[in-house]
Amino acid sequence: MPTRRARHVAPATAPTLVLMHGLSGSGKSEVALDLVGALGAIRIRSDVERKRLHGLTPRERVPDAARGALYGPEATRRTFDHLARTARTLLDAGLHVVVDAAFLRRSERDRFRALAADAGAQARLVECVAPEAVLRARLAARADAGDDASDADGQVLDLQLRIGEPPAADEAAWRLDTDAPRDVVAARAAALADAWRRGA
Repeated sequence: MPTRRARHVAPATAPTLVLMHGLSGSGKSEVALDLVGALGAIRIRSDVERKRLHGLTPRERVPDAARGALYGPEATRRTFDHLARTARTLLDAGLHVVVDAAFLRRSERDRFRALAADAGAQARLVECVAPEAVLRARLAARADAGDDASDADGQVLDLQLRIGEPPAADEAAWRLDTDAPRDVVAARAAALADAWRRGA
């Protein structure tokens, strides 16, 4: 099930499928929530859904010994299949959807763009960025707080930096710098939503 419910009924215009993209600590989840509010959308968060599929609560910490089962290729495939099914169900209901996942691989992004096209929806890709030092500081602070669904740490970031496939020019990503005060980032997200409503 999605992690947040929209406040209104289905929008009058064609639905939008927003794909969040970025490294761990890049602020994807906060921006996703900003876009949920601006669009009246429903967010589906991969960190939450992955744990739900394995019978875990969102903030339940995963022991190192169990991480292979939870974050290995098969678990990732299962998670993205679930995200795709849920997104399609919501789009078919006429709802705007924000998929909050890293979408580090082009193939993952292409799959969801094709899903949007098949559902008659507009796909938008939002790339959240911040300096690496900021990403690492955010991950450390999040780990200390222990109140987030993500288990990502510095080692995960190292892997992402090696395997990540940045959006190509033809993907038309909307790049959003999150290395700014929270209210500034929220305003940038709201400006994106406004631009989409104007047909940009």
